[in-house]
Amino acid sequence: MTVLDHLLSLFQKSAIYNRHDLARPNVVLWTDGDRLWEKVAPIIARARPGFFQLDESGIGEFGGPSTWIRYQLGKWEGTPVVYLPGVYRHQFRGVAGFPEAARHLYALQFQGQFCGQINGKDWTPMAMLGSEDGGLGLDLSKDKATQQALQEQLAAVLQTPVEALQGRRLEASDFHDLAVADPVVMVLQWMGDPEAAKTSWSAEKKSALSAIGKQEFGLDPSKDGLLVAAEKLTAAEGKWGTVWTRFAEAPASWRGVVKALELVQPTDLFENSNLRIPATNRRQEDELRTALHDAGKLPSAQAQDQLVFLAKNNADRADSVWADLGDASLAMASQHLGRMVVSMQIGGSSSESLAESYLAKGWKVDAEARHAWAVLRRNEDMAAVSAALRAVYLPWLEAFASRLQAMTYPVRTPADALTLTPEPGTIILFVDGFRADLAKELVERLADKRYAVQETPSWAPLPTVTATAKPGWKPVADSLDGTIPSEHFQPTLSGTEKLCSTTEFRKLLADHGWPWIESSNTGDPVATGWTEVGSFDSLGHSQGAKLASHIPAELDGVVERVEALFEAGWKTVRIVTDHGWLWMPGGLPKADLPKHLTVSKWGRCARPDPQASHKLPQVPWFWGNEHPIVLAPGVHVFKEGTEYTHGGLTLQEALTLSLTITPPAGGSAEEKVTIKSARWAGLRLHVQLSSAPSDVRLDIRSKAADPSSSLLSESQKGKYVAKDAKITLLVENDSLAGQAAILVATRGEAVLAKKTITIGEE
Repeated sequence: MTVLDHLLSLFQKSAIYNRHDLARPNVVLWTDGDRLWEKVAPIIARARPGFFQLDESGIGEFGGPSTWIRYQLGKWEGTPVVYLPGVYRHQFRGVAGFPEAARHLYALQFQGQFCGQINGKDWTPMAMLGSEDGGLGLDLSKDKATQQALQEQLAAVLQTPVEALQGRRLEASDFHDLAVADPVVMVLQWMGDPEAAKTSWSAEKKSALSAIGKQEFGLDPSKDGLLVAAEKLTAAEGKWGTVWTRFAEAPASWRGVVKALELVQPTDLFENSNLRIPATNRRQEDELRTALHDAGKLPSAQAQDQLVFLAKNNADRADSVWADLGDASLAMASQHLGRMVVSMQIGGSSSESLAESYLAKGWKVDAEARHAWAVLRRNEDMAAVSAALRAVYLPWLEAFASRLQAMTYPVRTPADALTLTPEPGTIILFVDGFRADLAKELVERLADKRYAVQETPSWAPLPTVTATAKPGWKPVADSLDGTIPSEHFQPTLSGTEKLCSTTEFRKLLADHGWPWIESSNTGDPVATGWTEVGSFDSLGHSQGAKLASHIPAELDGVVERVEALFEAGWKTVRIVTDHGWLWMPGGLPKADLPKHLTVSKWGRCARPDPQASHKLPQVPWFWGNEHPIVLAPGVHVFKEGTEYTHGGLTLQEALTLSLTITPPAGGSAEEKVTIKSARWAGLRLHVQLSSAPSDVRLDIRSKAADPSSSLLSESQKGKYVAKDAKITLLVENDSLAGQAAILVATRGEAVLAKKTITIGEE
């Protein structure tokens, strides 16, 4: 990983920050009041698609005035980064005094997130390299000479592997040495921007390039030129193999080198198979696109064999630099399609055994189909993968839907419903539309973090829509009935004609021991509660097939919410949902149900007119069996072109997983420590923790994990926390006022919690 890679990761983290509040940022704002990053902005822009720089002087390759940026944002899919040189974060606090050049961007703060330090300050190069909280945690000298050297050599620093900077104290000479110390990096820098090398490099560095190029790389940059260098790099012989390896470690950091490689065109059979040449990769992508379309015309069994063959033939490209750069999306999709086919053999003679087989293996079919779609960005690629999915995935969905619909459904009335029992220390986390394959992927993510997870399968009430399914569990279900049919499939409060609205549902939750907790809060961890997170269902309805690309970030949001709840002190988090869904790029097949035969009609279910005559399957309504519900057969829908929907009876819609999550062994909620507040009174810091284990100490350090970096005197260092979880620390050296530091809670050598602070300042 290079320093640039870390900077790009900060943009990515900003884009998913606070997702448990369901605020999806449309843009990341990167303020740089002192213009410390401005000269390297082109390097960053080439490495990060969707990077726009405020530039009032005119429109350039990636920059322009604020009006131009607003126009570009309207066209951009994904989460763009808007770089604002000359604009400070604090200037967004009010319109008065906001820079005139950026005035059209002021409102973006309400649509996105800022990329900055946790204390609200801009990321400076020094802070990004040295900070323990979000930065790289490198050991930097703080003198002016080092700061100046870092600024002068910032372009070289960005391209430097982080590991090359670790393990020693970095001073001015270290940064200046980067300009000529690594000949491989120097060659890549020259290839990435020969014009900048010609006009901006020092005479010493130019001379070094010429000498090293001739001696070590068999290249005279001034005479041989960029094409010869690109040809040598794609051949990767001798020392050029090392250059290619360095390039391949972080190709996004070397967009200029990618542009240089475009000069190389295959001239013989060997070069036609050389994957280091961009043209070779492009040709093979084109061939794969055609092959996927052709597979879409085959019978399902033959198409399956073809997808496995294509996955094998494109495995190398799926793991190449072109995949890292997003230029081998079809090769990557082919791997998912191949794995999808391998997982398709499931069975079962009852709903229970079919569910067991699906949860053991079949869920991977749905997951891999989504993953194949999620890596795509170009419409022509989507069309090719859609053709393959319709030939293989759609028949598979239809076959198992028909099989399940012929079986006895296990949940027909509220008497069959799942039971949730309030227990102190347990919180219910409801995730709307949390399909079983998503739950399985979440289990894998939580396992990586060593959480213990118990999976409990269940079946959703019919029809599988939120109004029916969300309150369909006991004891809440005991307070509801369906004696009065609703066109929106809502039950009524027992003995009344009042529909179970959101407000009434939350009242029922509280009545039955589950007080409602807003998504921005964590509640009382010694009690019980019900909270919600996630936008899977709303995104599915609004985005259709494009939901697939949003799912990883949404899963991140669920993980973040789970972690926040445990950090707040909850002992157990139980995730529940209402229903799943069907998903098919290009649309699911349509079934005819004329409107005049229905009271209400949804994507996969309808309430029939009592006098209607039709041949579609009917099931009893969960809340009132005397009221029938029409279900679309198989995986058909009642509206043409529907890519995402639910309400019917399939494994994907009706089979759900509830997850009971507990912290890792040895890390129970009681043992977790959170710094709830840290308030300065002069140089005294009053600290409040979430709990007070007897062996927890507090310290103020410049490096979180380094006890030797403590800024406290011996009398204050490592104080034990008081029984009421409160403690006061005194910084006796008043010269430290205003210095950034880190408050840490430790047990032995382990850091249990930390908080970035500025000594003496709120």
